[in-house]
Amino acid sequence: MNANPVSQAKAALRREMIARRDAMPAAERESIAAALAHTLAGLPAYARARTVLATMAIGSEWNTRLFLDRARADGKAIVLPRITPPPRHLELHLVPDLDHDLVPGIWNIPEPDPARCTRVEIVDVDFAAVPALCVDYDGYRIGYGAGYFDRLLAPRTAKTFCAAAVPAAFVVESLPHEAHDQVLDLIVDERGTRRTRRAKS
Repeated sequence: MNANPVSQAKAALRREMIARRDAMPAAERESIAAALAHTLAGLPAYARARTVLATMAIGSEWNTRLFLDRARADGKAIVLPRITPPPRHLELHLVPDLDHDLVPGIWNIPEPDPARCTRVEIVDVDFAAVPALCVDYDGYRIGYGAGYFDRLLAPRTAKTFCAAAVPAAFVVESLPHEAHDQVLDLIVDERGTRRTRRAKS
């Protein structure tokens, strides 16, 4: 049986975007990370938020710790995901201390220690910085292909404002997408912000 052509297109884009991101000079990634963190923290939706969801960066991802430290300094409650044992999915936990309450998870990604961090749900989150390899102007994203974040975000309400922060070179006109793909509210890059075309009003 042939694979879904949309899935095939996504897989090809995923390989391309990872290669392009890995090829970026470290100094450029650091500069962009600082700009992304600054812009995210300047958003009205962030200012209103009491709880902020993000992920810990790995590999050539932009350094989200800059944003998380800012959120902590601003008095926000920090929420991070962890990947559960099979059948795998994302669980969210409040993380009181980023230096002491994380443990290595799958693929060695730092994750909340469930023994120390309280479980919460996506409906408890006010502002989410959603990870993405690339995004399009409609608000669709390409992730790593496991579908974890699309399933996590599916039951969210209008309370949870979702932004993707990526380098400008990874914002494109249109991406292949499927019915289960979740639409984001805002795109953030080092040049500024853009409300997505399909954002919920």
